[in-house]
Amino acid sequence: METTLYIEPTSVTPEIDFNIPELKFIIKGRSMPENTDKFYNPILNWLRENLHHQFVKANIDIALDYYNTGSFIRIMALFNLLEELNQKDNDLRVRWICEAEDEDNIADGESFKEVVKVPFEIIEI
Repeated sequence: METTLYIEPTSVTPEIDFNIPELKFIIKGRSMPENTDKFYNPILNWLRENLHHQFVKANIDIALDYYNTGSFIRIMALFNLLEELNQKDNDLRVRWICEAEDEDNIADGESFKEVVKVPFEIIEI
């Protein structure tokens, strides 16, 4: 089992900083990779493999300034995976972090919150 996953941010991909011992799970930056499956599938697989057989209580902090349509689809896949992991005795909660004056990002968070089946909080900073 790998207890950490770190992916450096680029101009088109977000920083991924997952650390099981520290209970830190952060997705931060801009998400507009040309091939969203290629970027997000290893992240989803890592979560699936490393949280499937153990109990973790943690927040998943998502602070995306921008994401494209392909990223939206993969983010929904992430939320679905979190729901699945919660059914296996994890307690994973999403914190959608956005600028207080970014009305579009707040609205996106509200839309996610309506359909996502995991605890979901919008934090305006």
